[in-house]
Amino acid sequence: MAGLDDLENRLDRIAVRVEGNVERAMKDCAQVVLRSVVEGTPVDTGTARSNWTPELDRAFEGLFPARVPGTMGSTGDANSVATIEAGAPVIEAFDIHANREIHITNNAGHIQALNYGHSKQAPADFVRIAVIEGLATVRGAKILDD
Repeated sequence: MAGLDDLENRLDRIAVRVEGNVERAMKDCAQVVLRSVVEGTPVDTGTARSNWTPELDRAFEGLFPARVPGTMGSTGDANSVATIEAGAPVIEAFDIHANREIHITNNAGHIQALNYGHSKQAPADFVRIAVIEGLATVRGAKILDD
């Protein structure tokens, strides 16, 4: 039975490493999506950029004013930094044993129009571009160690 016990222990160690690698890949993907979608969002007052909100296992339902109010895009970079800094700890709190999903939501009333290309500041489908960038980040992730 020693052979079976050794095999069981080895498989348990592999499972722990796989779970940890999957958890890290999910976090890395979500961080890239958050950064890309925030920075890709056109900005006037800062409200749309400020409302990208990660939440674990459910979509965020609230709405924020601009984190750094401005006009004509004057605070775009500051809103990007503030939004990414606010969201990063939520993503890092993801625990593969306690959580199933990381949602990144924007409830600004005009976000859909912006994503459809309403603003000349950003291409249409900047949300899809952000998701593609996130997936590209984890495409080569090592889930099972050698």
